[in-house]
Amino acid sequence: MLKRYAAFFSFLRSIFDILIVACSWIMVYYIRFYSPLFYAPKGVPSFEYHLTLMPPIVGICYLACLWSGLYTPKRIQSILKQSVDLLKATVLSSLLVLSFLYYINSVPYSRKLLAIFAVILFFGLSLSHLLAMATLRFLRRKGYNQRQYAVIGTGEKGQMLVQDINRMSWFGLRCVFFIDNNPKLENSELLGIPVYGDIEKLLELSRTKNIDEIYVALGGNELLQICNVLESLQAAGVTIRIIPDWGNLMSICTPVAISIGSQLLFSAADSPLTGINIVLKDIFDKTCAFIMLTILAIPMLLIAILVKLTSKGPIFYTQTRLGMDQKEFKILKFRTMRTDTKKENISQWTQKNDPRRTWIGTFLRGTSLDELPQLINVIKGEMSMVGTRPEQPCFVEKFSENYRKYMLRHKVKAGITGWAQINGFRGDTSIRKRLVYDLYYVKNWSLWFDLWILIQTPWSVIKGKNAY
Repeated sequence: MLKRYAAFFSFLRSIFDILIVACSWIMVYYIRFYSPLFYAPKGVPSFEYHLTLMPPIVGICYLACLWSGLYTPKRIQSILKQSVDLLKATVLSSLLVLSFLYYINSVPYSRKLLAIFAVILFFGLSLSHLLAMATLRFLRRKGYNQRQYAVIGTGEKGQMLVQDINRMSWFGLRCVFFIDNNPKLENSELLGIPVYGDIEKLLELSRTKNIDEIYVALGGNELLQICNVLESLQAAGVTIRIIPDWGNLMSICTPVAISIGSQLLFSAADSPLTGINIVLKDIFDKTCAFIMLTILAIPMLLIAILVKLTSKGPIFYTQTRLGMDQKEFKILKFRTMRTDTKKENISQWTQKNDPRRTWIGTFLRGTSLDELPQLINVIKGEMSMVGTRPEQPCFVEKFSENYRKYMLRHKVKAGITGWAQINGFRGDTSIRKRLVYDLYYVKNWSLWFDLWILIQTPWSVIKGKNAY
């Protein structure tokens, strides 16, 4: 029944999108040829001729939407992913329409018209699909358009899955029952949901309870033992979703399925900075660093003069740190301590009221201005504006022995600021708590997250918590 509703709803969305493309094609005619914003040196085509082009344009754009996956089920798809699909559909539509207009050699239809059409089309499709999504989510919250599922396994993974789904009521997913071979839990309730025993009877239960999907929250030998049951469910047309059993491993990015021959592999500890993400973050970092260096050039020159005049020694302090993929680099800072040849090679934490600091060094550390030269590290590609703070190799070795997942911090570039730092975990603070924040950043990295951290950094500096 749900599949019939989904097909009908996809049909309605197709009709609305066809109307939107048609309306966009009419609107672009008046905007391009009759708006005071543009002039038409190559003449104005007749409106009748413009309308004759509408059917092929509508067909081309609808095919582009179809190929971009706009009409596939999106019950559990994020708004961001749907927006990307809409952008893909718009770009593909524009390219195909451009090719069509070039093929028919229609002179008045220039790139300006195509650009205006693409903008109108994108906003029209976005409005249509976002309204449809909002309507569906509202109905699902009210209990309509529900998809029923059952969970195999009553362990922590199964319970967490149900709790996560319950928090996202707009998915329209309702757990009907748990099933587990544990005799102690049979005929009991878990999270207010009945628990059944004997997994062998799952096929019969799924039919009587009208189950649409089965979620498998088992791993290892337990999963192997129920393979015959899962095969029967699959043959009966029930959708099966399996939660990967990572064991003690930790997935620090969105798992990506890789097909090699007949095998399907999932990444467990891959970096979120792959493919286009590397390029985007590099552009973001270097653009921000260049702008900040330009704005702060004079203040940095004044700081350099003060450092040189107030104590003997170099202006900059360099130290070996570990960055992304555990590669060593020389971090740059304004020197804040007196030159001491006996201690300069000794690795130690900076302490509050450290007697080695100069008076200008105390000010620079309290305001984090000593970190400004690291903008040069960012320009060189050794660091990022936002990331996990780099440590000395000796400390990394020590911390990795005490904290099993410490090295996962090096899956992203070292940063001038970071999620842990704006939450007060800098300097001589808890390594365990800092690691929790660092791993959260690595797992949830995005350019928007980087931008949010950068916006929060000045306030964190003003508070000066643990800055010494």
